[in-house]
Amino acid sequence: MEIDINQPQGAGSSFDDERAGGLKAPARSKSLPLRALPSLTALQAFERTAAQLSFRRAARDLALSPSAISHQIRNLEDHFGVRLFARDGRTVRLTREGAHYLDSVKRGLSLLEEASRGLMHEGRGARRELRISALPIFMSTVLIPRLADFERRHPTLALRIQGTHDYADFEHGEVDLAIRLGREQASGLRLEPILEVRNLPVCAPSMGLTGLLSPLEISRHVLIQVTHQPQAWRDWFAAAGSPELRGADEIWFDSVSAALDAAEHGIGIALAPCPLIQARRGFGQTLTPVGEPSANADMLHLVLRSRHADSKWAVAFRKWLMESIAQTTQSSAPAAAQYS
Repeated sequence: MEIDINQPQGAGSSFDDERAGGLKAPARSKSLPLRALPSLTALQAFERTAAQLSFRRAARDLALSPSAISHQIRNLEDHFGVRLFARDGRTVRLTREGAHYLDSVKRGLSLLEEASRGLMHEGRGARRELRISALPIFMSTVLIPRLADFERRHPTLALRIQGTHDYADFEHGEVDLAIRLGREQASGLRLEPILEVRNLPVCAPSMGLTGLLSPLEISRHVLIQVTHQPQAWRDWFAAAGSPELRGADEIWFDSVSAALDAAEHGIGIALAPCPLIQARRGFGQTLTPVGEPSANADMLHLVLRSRHADSKWAVAFRKWLMESIAQTTQSSAPAAAQYS
């Protein structure tokens, strides 16, 4: 029979007494151990079990057996003399002590991972890889066109860029820098404002719309929506003084890039981030503005771990990024002046 947390059912498991309906607390030592720091393997087992709330999935993540994970957790609880996990039926959850300890463990493991990765690159003479998470339209209009310049200026750094609307996973060390809209804050992260953007209604010339339309005129057409920005059109109408207006119909896409592609094919009117849209290929020909930019602005932020803010690679990327943004917006300044 498979148990949710997949701990071994033989003697010696720290959860043996749960089968009898109770939870047996680890034995508390009367004297403190000489070393307070447990093994790295035990800490990794604890972090993965806490993240997955499953011994089986934690074992899969660490390429160990569920019994090995159970053994590490039992040793960790014996080491501290406290329960880190509690069992309730077929579920496992962190205790108050476990949840408090987890925050420190995650920070410590992340710091060790980062330091070890950097040292490995130095020792092997390899290029230091920077993992960047960015909104797809920012990636295509600002980052990609200037990657050759970054390579030339920073030959010891290599960029790995992912275009996504999902929030970056700093918690498990899967990204070094992210570029995001808004101020969704998380512990240990620094958000630095890099560019103010306003939503601009655009459509294909094939729709036969000329000049800048009023909010009422725009509402008579199909509005193209983005699932990650479900309030975008509602906010645009509200900022234009017409919060009661909606589109004649709407169609949804999972990214701004897809929404703009749909607009180029004459499907409806989309909202595009200005000034980034002016650097998009085809702007002014396959896509033209049909409304005023939103009176309300959103801010793009560079997101990184606070402890990395002054590192050499972060300083180098930040400087190049701000120069790239300036070049992108300046190159489209004549067009931007018409719609801002």
